[in-house]
Amino acid sequence: MKPLTLILIVALIAVTLSSGCLENAPPPKKVVTPQVTTIIPETTLTPVPVLSTPAVITGTPVQTTVVTPVATVLSADAFVIKPEIEPPNLRILKTVELRPEVGKLIITGIAKNDGKTSVPRAEIQIKFFDANNNLITSSKTSTDNFDAGGTWEFTVVYPGPDSGKVSSFKITITQV
Repeated sequence: MKPLTLILIVALIAVTLSSGCLENAPPPKKVVTPQVTTIIPETTLTPVPVLSTPAVITGTPVQTTVVTPVATVLSADAFVIKPEIEPPNLRILKTVELRPEVGKLIITGIAKNDGKTSVPRAEIQIKFFDANNNLITSSKTSTDNFDAGGTWEFTVVYPGPDSGKVSSFKITITQV
């Protein structure tokens, strides 16, 4: 070996020993972390009950609509019911204007319940107008228990003696 190489090796060993790198260091301290357990409470969900029979309500009839429950599944244990409301579907199929004698006016026709449920009470109103589209008078007729899919033959008699003034009329059907 060359003397310069030997001197460099000895110098490297001396520097290493003087820096303390080769000393016996105490063992590192052990850090103990306790085990953590998280408890999540279980919640049992109960499905919303669905009535198997319709509720009966007594009193003055009001306009009703069909409510069809639609279930939305949120998970295996829970669902939400959202009602879909279907309005009644009443319409006039046909009307006939009759003037059997002077001063007399009769309107006959057929109405239909195209809805999915019976209507407790339906009403037809006829408004009578003169040649200038001014309202002269009106008249009504009604029926009870207008069944789903059913038809109703109605007759409305003009209520006054001056039916000759009537030039037009307007018919509406509603649930009351």
